[in-house]
Amino acid sequence: MGFKMDTRSILEGLVKFELKSRAAMGLYADTAGKKLEAEAKKSATWINRTGMARKTIKGGKQWEGDKCHVYVCGNEEHSPYLELCNDKKYAILKPTVDKLSPEILRGLNNLLR
Repeated sequence: MGFKMDTRSILEGLVKFELKSRAAMGLYADTAGKKLEAEAKKSATWINRTGMARKTIKGGKQWEGDKCHVYVCGNEEHSPYLELCNDKKYAILKPTVDKLSPEILRGLNNLLR
């Protein structure tokens, strides 16, 4: 006995699943990046002179092939100095990532279940 199986519908279903999961991951990653941005802006410990260091902190997501990167960055010329100098007294980007990473990863794990 034999049977015939049309794999076309299975492959179409897998493609749709991949597109939906990529869209969901992109939306989640963008939300996570914006959450990092908001937390970094809120928690920055330096005294604002012009307000630009805080205002130009940006978070979001970026696709690189099949990889989705969530980021938060400072966009002022002196942002690296705030992050790395003075014994990292004014660092906010890495501490924010360290603080929120477990929560973001838990959410991603729930999304992929």
